[in-house]
Amino acid sequence: MSDRAVETGFVPVNLADAMARGGFRPLSFAPASPVQSEEPEGVNEIDLDDPFALGLAEGQRLAEAAFVAERHQLLALLAAAEALQDEPSEELAQLIATTVERLVRQIVATAPIDTEWLHAQVDTAAAMIADADKARTLWVHPDDAALLADCPLAMAVESDAAMMRGTVRIETSTGWIEHGRAVYLEELRAALGESEAA
Repeated sequence: MSDRAVETGFVPVNLADAMARGGFRPLSFAPASPVQSEEPEGVNEIDLDDPFALGLAEGQRLAEAAFVAERHQLLALLAAAEALQDEPSEELAQLIATTVERLVRQIVATAPIDTEWLHAQVDTAAAMIADADKARTLWVHPDDAALLADCPLAMAVESDAAMMRGTVRIETSTGWIEHGRAVYLEELRAALGESEAA
């Protein structure tokens, strides 16, 4: 016996010799088929007697259903969020414009008018008139006319009670120019979209 036979307890033999003695006869030389896995591959192949497999399948089914429901809710929420677009509100814009115009009018009405300021308004309006037209008349509110009584002006001063205080109007032979608070307020109303021409 060889050392290998002593170690393993058997002696290797030739396959042809073993077949000739009749002690070994293989049925087929084809490779053995792989052993099929006993784990079910799908929900339809679940072993109905295995409670663990049943619970696992039910948990997967519930998780998939919850995922689908949450996905639908998320898509609906995204669609609703996209539908919320900023829309300019005409009513809100009108309310803001009216409020601003009223507040500025109140501030202008209570602001003091002094001689120096009024004289500056007259000079500004007069600068708009061409020097060639000498037929000029300055129209102001009667209270403002009293303030301009001592000012050196190169034109006649007339009073008009219908004019707003702090407003000056210079009339010439070709037209007139107005400057002051009434003009500022009308410009504000036009900017806010509230002027009668708008």
